Amino acid sequence: MKTGEYYGTHWYWDEEEREYIICATWYFEQNYPEMPDCVSLEAIEVEEQPIDAPNLDLKIGGAVWKSVYEDGIPMDAQEVDYL
Repeated sequence: MKTGEYYGTHWYWDEEEREYIICATWYFEQNYPEMPDCVSLEAIEVEEQPIDAPNLDLKIGGAVWKSVYEDGIPMDAQEVDYL
């Protein structure tokens, strides 16, 4: 991966086992060989949710944010293209 923004899909289940599909934007910075690469979670948004499901709280530090952060950047993450 080269330095830049990437997006990837994550799945989240609430306490009633309803499935939400989350799109997360990550920033990846390639570092020097003697230092680890840096990855940070920039934003999350719900792409799909059940019709009867309540909206999720997507604030930084909330349950959904923590779940996506713990999943980490997906192996199939795609580079963000703003064109």
